Amino acid sequence: MRVGACQIDIFINESFSLKDKRRVVNSVKERIRNRFNVSVVEISTNSQWRKSSLGVSCVGKDEKSVQSVLQQVIQFVEGDGRLEITDLTIEIF
Repeated sequence: MRVGACQIDIFINESFSLKDKRRVVNSVKERIRNRFNVSVVEISTNSQWRKSSLGVSCVGKDEKSVQSVLQQVIQFVEGDGRLEITDLTIEIF
């Protein structure tokens, strides 16, 4: 069994207030959860209205399957035109 964790730092293009940020981040989190069956949480930078970090974790039978799921999540986030990925960290245990 392998556990994968990924931190995705994002810059939200269409955010002009904390309310805008919350709307975009919650939408992205829900879409990731529903599509990939992974755990997603917003971590850090809660007071900045254009930046956020998402923590994504998943469990799989081997490293290859965990890596594949995390890469699909990253591609999904990259495809969202409302935001940009500014930094990325992946760890597999």
